[in-house]
Amino acid sequence: MPFALIQHVGDMLDQRPGLCIRGDWGHVSVLLGGGHICQLVSNKHPGINPLWRPQWDTIDPEQYSSEKHRAEYGPPPDGRLLSGIAGHSLSFDIFGPPSREETEAGLSTHGEAPAVPWQLFHKFETNYPGVEYGARLPAAQIDFRRNLRIDRTQPVVYCQETARNFSPVDRPVCWNEHVTIGPPFLECEATIVDMPAKQAKVSPSSYSEAMMLVPDACFEWPNAPTQGGRSHNLRTTPDGCYGRYTAQLIDPAVNTGYVAISNPRVGLLVLYVFRRSDFPWVGNWEERFCRTTAPWNGKTFCRGLEFSSTPFAVPRRQTISQGPLFNEATYRWLPANSEIAVRFLTLLVDIPQDFQGVDQVSIKSGNAIILTRGFTDKP
Repeated sequence: MPFALIQHVGDMLDQRPGLCIRGDWGHVSVLLGGGHICQLVSNKHPGINPLWRPQWDTIDPEQYSSEKHRAEYGPPPDGRLLSGIAGHSLSFDIFGPPSREETEAGLSTHGEAPAVPWQLFHKFETNYPGVEYGARLPAAQIDFRRNLRIDRTQPVVYCQETARNFSPVDRPVCWNEHVTIGPPFLECEATIVDMPAKQAKVSPSSYSEAMMLVPDACFEWPNAPTQGGRSHNLRTTPDGCYGRYTAQLIDPAVNTGYVAISNPRVGLLVLYVFRRSDFPWVGNWEERFCRTTAPWNGKTFCRGLEFSSTPFAVPRRQTISQGPLFNEATYRWLPANSEIAVRFLTLLVDIPQDFQGVDQVSIKSGNAIILTRGFTDKP
């Protein structure tokens, strides 16, 4: 008999409260502190949670105090974010650090959404079970809601997010689904990343001293130029010590964007599918034992694949003043006293050990059609 169960969990991660939505196939879990989606687990792969679990002990971000916690998590504006981050977080309504003045006013990196407590508004026990949860963002004057549902029997997660501007002023916003994966799903020379990207750009040299890529270079996904005069295929994750970021523009010719992350050795593909009109950019950031400051401490291995309205994590003024990149906007507008919504879905797909990656994804009659490398359709 199919079942689904929504549980309040007092110790979802590091004694932090959260919600778990269970189906026949597995479960998805969220934290109420910051709203992060922290677990995405298939019963066929019980030891594999693709989403990143920081190697440090986290706390709910509203508990962060600069005086008490800066040695453990770092000072503002990053400290509050890093104290509670996990898995798939949301960067909203900015993507990047606040300005000096915003920092002095108490704002933290990546906006209020990942730094405030979220609350449960509704539980849905029938049909597509799940929850509606969210937070009021007082500085941004925005009400943010996430409707997260699952298919009872198939490993599919449906998400719709809505932002309502309750001020009389049009607001420029950045909307970034900050998906981060980690070990054991993230594995050097085994994990493969695919997306329908074309033009791409490397971040400035200020991002990392061990970037290995040519700073500010424009290139065609996935072959990024290296400082040694060669190129590196970003579909792969190499061994070594490095930190880097590249911004990819989803092909303007497609309506359906996606990020496909697979590890054939463990037999699992994680697929995020979204409307290109909602998220024209994908940020690719990689951290492999490079950052030595707290809380990273040279011990972190993770990779972010962030589908977004915005290519680079920079302060709000720079996001707006820099203008379009590759003729594509770098933020979107949330009109006064209005709301806008985005949708995406997440699938867990079993794959063989000789899986070579994803070539194309489309949605037909409500089904995701995945064309794999080698021209094999997998429903």
